[in-house]
Amino acid sequence: MTLYWLLSVPAHGDDHAAWRDVKSRIGESELYDFHLPQLKIGTLDTLVQLSDELSKLDTAYEATTGKFIDTLRSLTQASNAALASKLAVEGKTVDQYVRTFSWNNAKYRSDRPLPEIIGQISESMAAVDAQLKTKMTQYNALRNSLATVRRKQNGNLSVKSLNGIVKRSDCVADSEYLQTLFVAVPRMLIRDWLNSYERLSSMVVPRSSCKLAEDSEYALFSVVVFKRVQDEFAAKARDARFIVRDFVYDEEALEQDRVHALEVVEQEEELLETIGEWLQGTFGDVVTAWIHVKALRVFVESVLRYGIPPDFVPLLVRPNMKQASKIKQQLADFYAYLETSSRASERAKLAGKAKPRAADDSAFDMHEFSTILSDYTPFVLFDIPWTFLDE
Repeated sequence: MTLYWLLSVPAHGDDHAAWRDVKSRIGESELYDFHLPQLKIGTLDTLVQLSDELSKLDTAYEATTGKFIDTLRSLTQASNAALASKLAVEGKTVDQYVRTFSWNNAKYRSDRPLPEIIGQISESMAAVDAQLKTKMTQYNALRNSLATVRRKQNGNLSVKSLNGIVKRSDCVADSEYLQTLFVAVPRMLIRDWLNSYERLSSMVVPRSSCKLAEDSEYALFSVVVFKRVQDEFAAKARDARFIVRDFVYDEEALEQDRVHALEVVEQEEELLETIGEWLQGTFGDVVTAWIHVKALRVFVESVLRYGIPPDFVPLLVRPNMKQASKIKQQLADFYAYLETSSRASERAKLAGKAKPRAADDSAFDMHEFSTILSDYTPFVLFDIPWTFLDE
């Protein structure tokens, strides 16, 4: 399991000191710079609205990333290790990309207003989602066709193709009045069939039934009836749990079925390759969009949290998972001064979890709200969970 913390802390005019403060409190965990460009701030109201929108996009794009990997895994049957070796973001592994993140100014111009950047990301990801749905609809339709072909090839005698089982010599040929029917009989009912088939309807040729094949579930019998009663015979046979197969010996149709089966298999292989290549090629765009949304969340929340002008340091931590809780608490304790009682109370009220306080009760301990705000830290912190390829 790889988990990153994307966080920001106030710099107080000294980025290096802020970096050292975090480093001294995370022990052996890895610490990386997370480079953000100078983004346009806009109004406070706009930032508050964008904070909520970015939270939703973050959740959606994390899910899309997982969907891409799950789809690739399903289509290729590849192991997680094999998938990890194939998935790249700007020529790097996902871990390398996250650890060395640099804003893609060619794709998302940092000199544009934040709503415009977010709109551009949303538009591109909507197009990706639409393409994925279209490709999977095509694949599922073809997979259903292939399932039908394979059922005809590999199923039991009640469903599989009778090509290669029924021969021309098994059929009454070129008769104006007679028709050979082929009936799949459950093995436990073979005796019932032999004792009753001549009486299932009128105009059944006596002693015309022959067993042509047998598998673990069914036996295939032929029987000759007059064409005028074949529908009646099929209905009576169905009532007796005998399955009259919809089959007429036709060499040209048999060849067409064989060619169709080969075509469906080839089409599936080609479509699998096409979709696989598209998924691998587009995966980098999906992760890029997701991590840029994370970056925007850090920027927006940091401005809202620490104020204007921006004076904070964005950092990436890969925590030692055995000490993650302890590390987070150490950071929270160190930056506890960032949280005033009034701000904590306000956040609790917004969450609908705190009762109004008396007018004269203006001070309280932040730890009083530790259970209410269990995921809240006085500094900006977002998880980047990269667990999709865990074994």
